[in-house]
Amino acid sequence: MSAFRHGGDLDAFGRQNPEATRPLIDLSTGINPLAYEASVDKDWMTRLPGHSDEDACRASFATYAGIDQKFVHAMPGTQSIISGLPYLFRQKRVAVLSPTYGEHEAGWAAAGHSVSTYPSSEVLTADADVIVVTNPNNPDGHIFESETLLACQVRQKARGGWLIVDEAFVDCIPDVSVAAEVQQGGLLVLRSFGKFFGLAGLRLGFLLAREHIAAPLVERMGPWGVSTPALRIAAKAYRDATWIAKTRKNLGQQMDRLRDRVIPRLGREVGRTPFFILLESVDARAVTARMADYGIFVRTFPNMPNYLRLGLPGEPWAWDRLETALTEWEHKP
Repeated sequence: MSAFRHGGDLDAFGRQNPEATRPLIDLSTGINPLAYEASVDKDWMTRLPGHSDEDACRASFATYAGIDQKFVHAMPGTQSIISGLPYLFRQKRVAVLSPTYGEHEAGWAAAGHSVSTYPSSEVLTADADVIVVTNPNNPDGHIFESETLLACQVRQKARGGWLIVDEAFVDCIPDVSVAAEVQQGGLLVLRSFGKFFGLAGLRLGFLLAREHIAAPLVERMGPWGVSTPALRIAAKAYRDATWIAKTRKNLGQQMDRLRDRVIPRLGREVGRTPFFILLESVDARAVTARMADYGIFVRTFPNMPNYLRLGLPGEPWAWDRLETALTEWEHKP
């Protein structure tokens, strides 16, 4: 079975594994499988989003993240930000954390910047105009403490540079977020709605930046860049403190459950977040193929052949099928 460039393409996985057990189970992403329950009013689907919709969403997120609303800019998913940001800068020397989400390096390189990659121990002290990290990191779950990031921000600002922090998976550990420090300059932060709330299909993310920095990207997006349903649902979700607290606890418990099942059978834990676990196994390819037979899509990496990443199953039947696949693997000849 060949590796996929990204997780989440369940249709492609199904075509590649036509004999696999159905329904398919997607463990290839870091998206919360138990999504926020959102009903969509027909009126939201029949009219363009208004300024009041966007303002309400931005205000709700700002309160949630502890940042002034004027620094919050809603975008149609963080991928659009990752793709667009590099074009707002003249050619720069860019240091990108490695390994991390591959679109960061690809986006800056595609825009003509000089890109170098660094491990977590070196990236924040790299001699670069722009430093890009993900915190917590994908795929290894590495966490940069906020104090370390803020020290890097100070250095970058002093030299006229930038620190960019992708906080797509920070919602379960908000204490490590540096969102509130955007107002000090030298720092841009990306936030995702879909990962934690499990509604990735709505395509909503936020660029946290001073207005003059974000303005060109907002203008490139054009009017009505974020849908009315996305804005309305997110505005409500970010105010739902009870659901947020319950989900943070539940995701942690579910990850503990997953760890108990996969580590003894599949390999060494490299790192994790409450959304996914990264394992190292000499049998990674064989494990992936066996999981595929059971209709279970796990994430592999072309440049890290001994690693595999698993997200959380959602419904009880998905947990049951994973247990069956793991048991069979454990007792393979």
